[in-house]
Amino acid sequence: MSPTHLLPSLRFESSRWWLPRSLVATECLTGVLLRSHETDLLAAGEQGVEGGVSQSPDPITLQRTIAALRTDPPLLIFAAASFPGDSTSLTGLAAWLAENAITPFSEGDAFLGAPVITSAIRSRWSELDAYFRTLPVEQWLAEATLWLEVTGPSVAASWRDRWPSVTFTAAELNGVAPSPTPGMAAAEIAAADSLHQLARQMQHTRTLERSFDRRLHTQKLAALKQFAYGLSHEINNPLANISTRAQQLKQGEADPQRSASLQKIVDQVYRAHQMIADLMFYANPPLPETSQCDLNKLVRSVADEFVDEADSLSIRLETETSVDELVLDLDEPMFGEALRVLLRNSIEAIGSSGTIVVSVVSEATRILIHVADSGPGLSRAAREHAFDPYFSGREAGRGLGLGLCRAYRIAKLHNADITLAGGAAGCVATITMGRSPA
Repeated sequence: MSPTHLLPSLRFESSRWWLPRSLVATECLTGVLLRSHETDLLAAGEQGVEGGVSQSPDPITLQRTIAALRTDPPLLIFAAASFPGDSTSLTGLAAWLAENAITPFSEGDAFLGAPVITSAIRSRWSELDAYFRTLPVEQWLAEATLWLEVTGPSVAASWRDRWPSVTFTAAELNGVAPSPTPGMAAAEIAAADSLHQLARQMQHTRTLERSFDRRLHTQKLAALKQFAYGLSHEINNPLANISTRAQQLKQGEADPQRSASLQKIVDQVYRAHQMIADLMFYANPPLPETSQCDLNKLVRSVADEFVDEADSLSIRLETETSVDELVLDLDEPMFGEALRVLLRNSIEAIGSSGTIVVSVVSEATRILIHVADSGPGLSRAAREHAFDPYFSGREAGRGLGLGLCRAYRIAKLHNADITLAGGAAGCVATITMGRSPA
């Protein structure tokens, strides 16, 4: 095993430790890196350009990562020593590794200063591997210093105390162990290991994709702004003339049917004018005028506006606010409008006989507002274009129009994100806001 067949160095203060990377770990991590790239592409489509919400690993990747952790002592030690929390399960550790593996492998100094792997080191690793096969998996972390001190200094107790407590269930321990691909050992010995190169390349590709998405989004907004200004100038004036003439004719009209027809003209002119105004808002929104706002109170107030309508449609509307006092700097009318859009979208999607749950969740670093409904879900295409002006997802019973893109712009003006989740049934719209540390 050459120096390139190592896991990235584990660091604490000025010390470094190195662990060997087995065939099982190599195959597992290669699969994780490739899957993470596919997930990024899917998430970019489902969450919108600026969604950026972390995706959970798919079941196959998760099970393979669990299997690798419970059969490879160095990989388990590496994951546990890198994990940022205080406690987790084996499944939680596998999910974290699958979501974050690209970072340690893509760092420029991931393998900087790697030791020369001598025959003595290889022999010691073989002894440890044989010894750990006699131990229950639950005891591996307690004996982890045996592996670490082969290529590094004594493990400081202050670093060891930071490692998480990992729990193991019977279901996690009784799965099928992964098998290396036939011929992999010979290929690994004969050729330079490319896992580090793969991670670096994927990190570079991910950066390029995000940069392209941001540039495309900026150019789209610029084109939309120019288009909206053109519509405002070229169409609003004729619309105003049509509305004025129709109202004049209506004033002198005695026939009720003709009067009603003229009123429909006025109404449709107003609707067209409002659509142009909405498009202008999306392309060039005004800056929010923020003030101290009780978020729990605002959410309850907006939800209360829809109670009577929901009752008339046999829709159960539930509101769950946070027990924490949440006073934020918001443009209350503007932010309330975004919440109304989400509630209106849910009601229209359900039609009748369903449930809507509006909830406020307060976490240490962020606040989430969920609007979940039992209506038809959104297809992948609908989620991909949900925030585009005039996109309609009516195949799912949701006429998205300009509503969601308006809510999206309002969220962004408040330095928040808005995302959609859901499959064939049900939909959850979430506004996520960061919060300043106390």
